[in-house]
Amino acid sequence: MLTMDTTITAAAAPGDGTHRGLPTEWQHVLALCPPPDGRAVAEVAARMGMRLTPMTLLLGELADRGLVRHRPPLEGAEATDVHLLMRIRDNLARI
Repeated sequence: MLTMDTTITAAAAPGDGTHRGLPTEWQHVLALCPPPDGRAVAEVAARMGMRLTPMTLLLGELADRGLVRHRPPLEGAEATDVHLLMRIRDNLARI
């Protein structure tokens, strides 16, 4: 299940040609989530100007087609890293 803090990563880099022929909206999402780091579902939704539920459905479709990979949010112990939390806050503020 995808949550707002699930990390989404495109299965292939945008420049490799595998995104040709896909709907423009899908290409945009894939470009926002380049490997290896990707982006959180909430950040992708914000950058696309979409609500969270439709974005989650779209990302689920992309995952079903093997176009994106997803990994669960950080465990509690990992999320206590203050510097990581500050970077997340700063990145969200830029949106």
